[in-house]
Amino acid sequence: METSNSNGYKKDLGFMNLVMLNAMGMIGSGWLFAELYTSSYAGPFGSIFSWLLGGIIVLFMALTFMEVSSAFPKAGGSTPIGEFSHGKLVGFIAGWGAWLSDVMTPPIEAIASVTYLSFFVPGVVNSSGVLLPFGYLFAVIIMVVVLVVNLFTVKTFGNVLSGVMIWKWAIPLLVILTFIPFVLHTSNFVLYGSFYHGYSGVFYALVLGGVIFSFEGYRAAINMAGEAKDKSYIWKSVIVALLLVMALYISLQVAFVGAINWSTFSVSPGNWGGLSSSIISGPFAQEAAAAGLGWLIVILMIDAVISPGGAGVSYAAYPSRIFQSMSEYGYAPENFSKLSKNHVPARALILGFILGLVFIYEFPGWDLLIGILTSTLVIAYIVGPASVNVLRKTAPEVERPFTLRYAKIIAPVGFIFTFLVVYWSGWPLSGEVVFVVLAGLYMFLYYYKKLFDVSKEEYTYIFTFIVTTVIFSFVLILLFNFYSYYSLGIIIDIIVGIIMIYSFLKMNRINNGSDMAHGSWFIFTLLSIEVLSLIGPEQYGGFNYIKFPFDFIVAGIVALIFYLWSQNSGRKTESLKNYIESIK
Repeated sequence: METSNSNGYKKDLGFMNLVMLNAMGMIGSGWLFAELYTSSYAGPFGSIFSWLLGGIIVLFMALTFMEVSSAFPKAGGSTPIGEFSHGKLVGFIAGWGAWLSDVMTPPIEAIASVTYLSFFVPGVVNSSGVLLPFGYLFAVIIMVVVLVVNLFTVKTFGNVLSGVMIWKWAIPLLVILTFIPFVLHTSNFVLYGSFYHGYSGVFYALVLGGVIFSFEGYRAAINMAGEAKDKSYIWKSVIVALLLVMALYISLQVAFVGAINWSTFSVSPGNWGGLSSSIISGPFAQEAAAAGLGWLIVILMIDAVISPGGAGVSYAAYPSRIFQSMSEYGYAPENFSKLSKNHVPARALILGFILGLVFIYEFPGWDLLIGILTSTLVIAYIVGPASVNVLRKTAPEVERPFTLRYAKIIAPVGFIFTFLVVYWSGWPLSGEVVFVVLAGLYMFLYYYKKLFDVSKEEYTYIFTFIVTTVIFSFVLILLFNFYSYYSLGIIIDIIVGIIMIYSFLKMNRINNGSDMAHGSWFIFTLLSIEVLSLIGPEQYGGFNYIKFPFDFIVAGIVALIFYLWSQNSGRKTESLKNYIESIK
């Protein structure tokens, strides 16, 4: 029997639907390209360690989300969780970051499919993996197909994914079972270095190599929690899917490294960085060709459409739910909160499709889009660790199908990990990501005045605080790009920073119970990541004022301070009160 929740979504997704949905998002272009780029950054053993570390980091993030998302099964993922724990500012920033990232995911999967297609079809990408005119056309066609599938009902959506999932598991397993026993060159692990670029390469690979990106599909059940038949399915499906996919990716990395034939790829042995420019058009397919496995090449070419395409279908659904949730809570246009007759947010889906086309045009290569996509998403992850213990205090009466043990330890560790992942993306990318997320506050500022009856004086300080925050972030980026004006930039940012802090203090003094007051820790957390990245070690593009590995210690301490601030800022928000009343 079908049921619907208060948002109008049908509760049609069972346990296997959710497991398949999670794994569908995690087995996309990541398995086709991330092994290549991870090897290029970290080398043979470094790349394997990156997958293990990435899986552990994502598990810490996921554990906190599993408790809060199963207890508060609302479509939109991070948005309602932040709204319930700290108010509208946190809900907006989390939702905005997740939405931006998820809008980028179908484009990156479409680009992946076209790039693999270039193995057989010339003229779709150049030698660097950047789309050419025909490549753009194929990518747009893939995006249109993804949109059409998502405009069907949720049940159809879930069943389509479950069917495709069988194929998506079979092909990577076939590669593993073929490469490791029959193609493996053990010398690649023994003779050519363990950690390319040292340990810093491992951390770069997490973000820029696509490791964290490959695991991000675990959020499927969280983002679509409102459509689960049973709340307990949410956390169970996340754990099962994440552990299975972690084992799959580590095995694939072993297979990829072991199958490299240096002479065939015209790369000097041990030049791991040179791989990313020599076998860009279908890494596993080129390894299969070098090994004389023609039959496997054909299968990989078919999978190059199905795997990214399936992940694209999965991810196209998420931003529409997130934006619909943002609209429901009042900080996005109301029209996007309405569902179609098929019970899907069609307008939000179409908006995501249009912006996806923009991202394909602006970032027409897999490696060009992966860093900003991953870092933007991880910013939304901060809400999980920040909210789990807060919601235990403010909503103890809400039933929790999954209760996280040792949450007082796991939550701060998860918070620190999310902080570090954005930091590891390196400068200037980390600064650009923070700026893009903070720039969204202008939209929030517009809707904030509509949501709350604030005095002219209070709104003036709120306005000044947000404007100076965005300016402060932007000037930091200019400091790096225009080093000759470094001193002038420092002076400008000091002045802007003083105005920003003064406005923050005055805003809090007027109304220390506002959503702005209780959510400002999130803004300062992001700014601190940007500042630490700028002054961090040269390995990550910074000015080298804080050298590796001492920067990890500093970043960890700073992250812990902001975690404690987030715990002190939590409260029983109006949205949380309304939700509790609705489930009585």
